[in-house]
Amino acid sequence: MKRLLGRLIDKVVDYYRGWTVFLDEGLEEYLEAPWKLKRAMAVALGGVPVILLTSASQNLGTLIPTVVLLLIITAWLPVLDKLAEARERHGLVNKELAFFIVMASATCRTGLEPLELLRYISESRVFKGFRVIGEKFTCLEKIIGVGDALHIISSVLKGRARVFFIEYSTALSTGTVVEYLMRSAGEAVKDAWSELSRTVERRSELGVLIAVVASVIPALTVGFTILMDAYILYYTLIPILALGVVGSTIIPNYPLPFKVLIEKGAGKALSLMYIAGVVLLTYPLTYMVLTSSIMEKTTLLYLGAASMILGIPGFTLILGALLKTSELRNVLEDISVNVRTYRSLIFIDDGLLSHLGSKPIRTWLIDYVYETIRFHRSLGEVEPDVYALFTVFTNDLLRALRLYLAGLTIMTTAVLSTPFLVKTLLTIAPFTSITLQVAYASLLATGFLSSKLMLGRNISTLVPGLLVFIYGLL
Repeated sequence: MKRLLGRLIDKVVDYYRGWTVFLDEGLEEYLEAPWKLKRAMAVALGGVPVILLTSASQNLGTLIPTVVLLLIITAWLPVLDKLAEARERHGLVNKELAFFIVMASATCRTGLEPLELLRYISESRVFKGFRVIGEKFTCLEKIIGVGDALHIISSVLKGRARVFFIEYSTALSTGTVVEYLMRSAGEAVKDAWSELSRTVERRSELGVLIAVVASVIPALTVGFTILMDAYILYYTLIPILALGVVGSTIIPNYPLPFKVLIEKGAGKALSLMYIAGVVLLTYPLTYMVLTSSIMEKTTLLYLGAASMILGIPGFTLILGALLKTSELRNVLEDISVNVRTYRSLIFIDDGLLSHLGSKPIRTWLIDYVYETIRFHRSLGEVEPDVYALFTVFTNDLLRALRLYLAGLTIMTTAVLSTPFLVKTLLTIAPFTSITLQVAYASLLATGFLSSKLMLGRNISTLVPGLLVFIYGLL
């Protein structure tokens, strides 16, 4: 029994080590990780019986179980934190995988380009997940050689990245690596396009759905108030507010290529304006709930206008960064001409790309293209037919971005109609403070959820401020 338990613990420790091996930490922290897990397991195995025994005894009270439970939680928090960080890192690696494959395969001649790229991106600012893999690979190959380092890398990765590196190792040994890389790159292009297309459709559909639900909920509650007491609206107010808060938190950011990167200084300024706008917008609802009185429409107009002004910088900068990304088409045309003419990237004028990359607010795709060109330049000669893969891939991404920006017009139209629908539906209800609270909460929930969908993050109060302003005009 003791030997079986020891084997089980060793397997759990090995599993934990496999998940956390690519965390960006020093060797000492990595060696201590298994001991922290064993300590947490020992505390749990010893603490659970103590809690059960003391809980069964009515004379000992709740102090001992509480203290033991706190000790168990304290021991397990670092372990769970490492696992959560490791899962996030491995998930990021799988998101970056298609971009890694295309970047490595766009100049494929020898089949060793993925290894060169692993060394190159060990100092990357673009590949947050693969950067750590590149660091570990660079260190390992100096000690045990390229083959063994690649074997270790492929054995500890998860998901699609694990499959790619295992098959890549096999292709290296069988002499079919070039064919494998080109086939993998073609599949990566198709998968990336399909995933982006689905994401664009889902985000556009969700925006319209939010606007419809925000109008239907007040209408349903108004119908109940005609038959029952108006105070039933209080049972609707809390779910609406919860929907707005939770929804604006769990709605994911843009897909990786369109994710907007914000420098620290600009991010702090936009966050402060966002917080100020949120305070202005939530003040009327707080006032009405606490005082059970009706907020004047003039006040709603002023507060809505002020929050709109505070939200304009964040909205315009994020949307401007997305629109600026379309200028990469000019860069891709210049690349195609140079590759066909000179079979090289040396003579490319990267002034436009450097200008786009220097912006404090820009998309991930701009940084990716910039870093890709730098890497390809270091490899020397470029084959035009092979390099067409990169231009096709990037153009497909830009096409998906254009489709999403076009879909924003439909989403915006649906969202801006919400104040008119809410106002129309509430005309049949008794005009009380509770009725106005439900209508105002619906507008806030719609505004913040729509803003998160449009911008990918909670950074602007322009949309909810505009809805409140329009409602105040009606």
